[in-house]
Amino acid sequence: MTLRWRNLSVLLSVFLVGAAATVTLSGCQEDAFVYTTWTDKLGDSNEVERAVTELERLGDNRAIPALGKAWERQGRPEAILQVIIDLAKPLTEEQAKANYKNNDKARAAAWDKALPILTKAIEEVDSANPRSIESARLAAEALGAAKIDGALEVLTTAANKPTDKPEIKQLRGQAILSLGELGNPGAVSVLATIIREEFSPAKPELHGAAIIALGKLKSPQAIPVLIESMYRLPFFFKQVRRSLVASGDTVGPRMRAILDGTDTEVNTLFKENSLGMYKGDLGKDPLPPAEWQPVSAMDYYAAIIIGDLYDPAAVPALLKALARAPVPSYFVDSAPGPVAHNAVLDALRKIGSPESTKAVLDVWTTGKIDDIKPMAANVFSFVSRDGSEKLTKGNALDALGAIAAKNDAEQGLRLEASVAYGRLARSKDRIPLLMGQAKRYKDESDKAQKEADGPPKAAYEKAKAVYDAAKAELDKTKADVARSGGERKAPIEQIDAMTKAKVGFDKVKEPYTLAKGAWKTFDEKAKAYRGFQRLFETHAARIEIAMHCKDDPACYVATLVPVPTEPDKDADGNPKLGPDGKPKLKAPDIQTKCKADWAAVSPRLKAASAEIEVAKYTDEEKLEVCIAQIERALLELGKMGPKAKSAALEILLYNVSSDDRLVRQSILLTLPKVAGKECAKCGEMLDAAIRAAAGKDALRELNFETQVLRSYFAGDAAEADPADAPAK
Repeated sequence: MTLRWRNLSVLLSVFLVGAAATVTLSGCQEDAFVYTTWTDKLGDSNEVERAVTELERLGDNRAIPALGKAWERQGRPEAILQVIIDLAKPLTEEQAKANYKNNDKARAAAWDKALPILTKAIEEVDSANPRSIESARLAAEALGAAKIDGALEVLTTAANKPTDKPEIKQLRGQAILSLGELGNPGAVSVLATIIREEFSPAKPELHGAAIIALGKLKSPQAIPVLIESMYRLPFFFKQVRRSLVASGDTVGPRMRAILDGTDTEVNTLFKENSLGMYKGDLGKDPLPPAEWQPVSAMDYYAAIIIGDLYDPAAVPALLKALARAPVPSYFVDSAPGPVAHNAVLDALRKIGSPESTKAVLDVWTTGKIDDIKPMAANVFSFVSRDGSEKLTKGNALDALGAIAAKNDAEQGLRLEASVAYGRLARSKDRIPLLMGQAKRYKDESDKAQKEADGPPKAAYEKAKAVYDAAKAELDKTKADVARSGGERKAPIEQIDAMTKAKVGFDKVKEPYTLAKGAWKTFDEKAKAYRGFQRLFETHAARIEIAMHCKDDPACYVATLVPVPTEPDKDADGNPKLGPDGKPKLKAPDIQTKCKADWAAVSPRLKAASAEIEVAKYTDEEKLEVCIAQIERALLELGKMGPKAKSAALEILLYNVSSDDRLVRQSILLTLPKVAGKECAKCGEMLDAAIRAAAGKDALRELNFETQVLRSYFAGDAAEADPADAPAK
């Protein structure tokens, strides 16, 4: 328990002199463990601080009314109000023993005693008094946690306070958030009114707080308001997205109806607010009508939510949207965003239903929208089982291979076709096509390297030797001058020598730079070609793991880091504990696992194709092969669905904390298909993964996706990364 008075240590040193059970106050014997001993002293200005401290230590909530009177007499300081709030909270017996003096019994909540005080703190807030404002904020926060009758009315009053005075904005924001914590559906209309207030991107805090609060309510009544917010205030889409995904089974049918065009509420919203037309950015002057542009926001945002729900029943609605003409989903400063098809395809990728195979196949084979063909080819590898769908010539896998092997194909489509080919092919006879491409790049790399290692390198090394000698001479003369006290004190001959060395260095610097640039051009070209060679070889490695494991989920699971048999330990050998107080497992180390596996993987790669020069792989290239095989393994587990659960779930949940982007992303796609929505353990482990990645900039977006998936599994999601909160 935190003790809040600065002079507490002095008071306690006085207090503890003498008998432990009794003290002498005002000439008589009184029991220090009885709360009335200290409530009687609250009116004494010389004793009030000590009395509050002792009441805090005793933990007897019968003292709340007397503390409320002292709070008013003392000018409503937040420290006394915090003691009142702490005493009003319920306690388990263990909490009581750990935190309170001479109090080892469980304690029921006493919010009824605190409510009048908390109400007064909010309703009588003095905007000119910082102490009063902070007390009001604390009271609003406590009422949200209290979840008692009467709190809704008080918080509603605070949430609706005018914010013409900036000081009150903090109270209002806390009251709005507390309405969400309260869990009372009656707060929906209050929050909806706030969301519909005029919005400025420069001051988004209150609208954002209201949307977050709506999500926490998890009330069916909140869903229509969240959907309205999704379209009227896309600025907060990340917050709305998590809230809708966590809001229950009624969200999916609404999203499907939106895509089908049969949701009358959303249709009316779009018509009345012209949401299907870009007329300029929110908060800025509108554009002239001639510059207005249609947008596909209705499809775009609904498709993203449907993907987050992993519901195969949504596939027909998604396919209807996929068949519509491409229109930008939004504009920013008149620059178009992605078309809605991007969101639709991503949703189909997440759901992974074979029902969408034909439509996705048509997009990248005979479709008219070139911009989305690469993404469609990528998504195809998630919805097709093995690429055996028949085409006029051969099958879908043959078509992917033909694009991958076609040097003049559009580069984006070619690269995505090659990775899809590696994700779908399952036999050794499919590998030569990839190795043929790898050889082409190898030959070009060798050629560029030979050129680089010839005259350009010789010229560079010659210029470098002259450059290094000139620089060394300049550094030496500079050091001589410095040792002599600098340019103002050094002998003239040292200054002359330094000047001469600088002139000599300047003469050789440009020839050196030019020679280095000429050599680097060939060298970097060789490395770029080598990178493409390795890329095609990693696709071959994807096929190899499918050849090796076939349909065995345990084999695919073995590509991941196994769950440790013992908890992680500190320097003293003691188990580290997580936030839940349980022993914490060591974080999965994919790199170490991959390094250890290379001895077994490399002979298999060589057996798959003798052209794979495993002996020449760098450590980084070995890791790329390993990650590619993990990705294919996870894709196969996802396609197996619940059949892989017994073999895979525990290891999937352990590895979801991996810092490797592709591994984490692949597990997020696999978990819903393998685990099922009611997986309680999934929520627990995703919470741990979210905490582990918090604050890591490289994982920020991926961690948000982890939070969204956490919302999909039953229960509240872990707190969002502060970086994802609305800007202030």
